[in-house]
Amino acid sequence: MTDGTDGDGTDEMADVADATDPARARALSLQLALSRAHSAARAGDLDLAARLLDGLDGLDGPDGPDAFSDRATVLAALNLRAKVHAQRGELTEADACWSRVEAIAPGDPDAAAGRRTLAKIAAGRRHARPVVHTGRVAVVAAALAGAVLIGGGGWLLANGDDGDADRQSSDSVAEADTGSERLREESRRADALRERLEALEAGDTAAAARRDSTLDAVEKRLAMPGVEIRRHADDVQLVFSTGVFPYDSVIGPQGASALTEIGRRLAGLESGPGAGAGGGTGVQTTVVGHSVAVPGGAPSGGSVVALNRARVAAQYLAQDSDLRLTDFRLVSADQRRGPFPATEANAPRNRTVTLLITPQEPPPAS
Repeated sequence: MTDGTDGDGTDEMADVADATDPARARALSLQLALSRAHSAARAGDLDLAARLLDGLDGLDGPDGPDAFSDRATVLAALNLRAKVHAQRGELTEADACWSRVEAIAPGDPDAAAGRRTLAKIAAGRRHARPVVHTGRVAVVAAALAGAVLIGGGGWLLANGDDGDADRQSSDSVAEADTGSERLREESRRADALRERLEALEAGDTAAAARRDSTLDAVEKRLAMPGVEIRRHADDVQLVFSTGVFPYDSVIGPQGASALTEIGRRLAGLESGPGAGAGGGTGVQTTVVGHSVAVPGGAPSGGSVVALNRARVAAQYLAQDSDLRLTDFRLVSADQRRGPFPATEANAPRNRTVTLLITPQEPPPAS
């Protein structure tokens, strides 16, 4: 029998609550990697600092930071990368990094000062020479407008003629002290970011474990003859082996019996062991009505018949249980999205409903 009406168309990462958003998580990872690069540079490991900075996404696009990158963090990363290049004697690469900083933020003081220093070195008015290792960890993050020192035999971008060495040495130590304090603050910030990231990762792991446990319980409790259970990553789909509705929204006896039994079992899930703060396991049941496209009818977009089928199915789910009609979400599926391939032989089976059981996270404690 055909359905005569089936085709009728009808920055800050400190806000942990937002950190599960992909863009927020991305920004947190970027800041954490930048802080680690600062720490590596402070320890004199310029190769590690360079690798960490080169591994950051969102810094190399022609238009600067991408849509997910915090502008201030990107500028800080490019400035640090320029300073690391300079300390490694890679002056051309350092100038290129500062050029990109100025393209994103014209007038950036670090970039302007760094490029002036590099220009004077290129013109022979300042000198880049090896620094004698003093046993003290110096600071890559100190501004190149002054003198930048690192430990382990890096480079000194001298601030004047060689005859001013005593004054340069004194200025360098003073700026290194200032830079050390800044980097100690960066290190503390990195530790805080790391703790937040670890907490978020732990929370994600715990949420995934709860979701899997709930899906296991749903799958076990709703297994019954005539019902196929399709387990997905985030939900369990119940598919009836035979069509629930012989025609229109008139339910068949076998479908009515199956839906009534499923309603009882769903109620047991809501009040069973492991219930959340609301008294249940925390599941949302979506009743999806399906219909078959017919000649002359709309081939897609859902149908009134499909939605009516979802409504009738919800009534049977609720009638012998403690569940209410408002506990169910009712939707119409697209005519092309039946539970079985859209063939003439499968048309009777696609005049049906399917159920999607989705775990719900308990509300946060107040």
